[in-house]
Amino acid sequence: MLIGKTIKLEKPEQSICRKIASLRYSNARKKGIYNKKIGKQSNEMTDLEGFAGELAFCKGFNLFPDFTVWTRGTETDKGDAKLPCGLTVDVKTTVYPTGRLTAALWKNETVDLFALMTGNFPEYTFRGLLERKNLMRKEMIGDLGRGPLYMADQSILKSLPQILLPPI
Repeated sequence: MLIGKTIKLEKPEQSICRKIASLRYSNARKKGIYNKKIGKQSNEMTDLEGFAGELAFCKGFNLFPDFTVWTRGTETDKGDAKLPCGLTVDVKTTVYPTGRLTAALWKNETVDLFALMTGNFPEYTFRGLLERKNLMRKEMIGDLGRGPLYMADQSILKSLPQILLPPI
């Protein structure tokens, strides 16, 4: 999928997103997990946009999405998608078209790549990927008003072939 490609989720996919988001939300609250969202949107909308962005990413790359609803910890988070080459991807979603790729400081090193999808349910645009080693660095720490996190501007994100090919 090329950077800038937009994916629209069809009605059946939208229904799946609503159900998975609802189950993930309920499961996390039952386990006492605090939602560390950055925006002012509801927790339910955060979970819906998050999973819908993951599904759109998977649809765009012809991958099978992670439909599990159990909560993940630092040690058990294996990302949201696995590429055929074996690399794992943590998909991040924001409603802001010019939004940054962000990751919490507590994120572990079990994922290889971070992907950014922007949009509003049910339509998302792929903005690119960044290798973990290029995002999770001290100089990438910033603050969007709710505490420090790793963040990268869209201008440094790459397409999948750029990630997979060795530098010249």
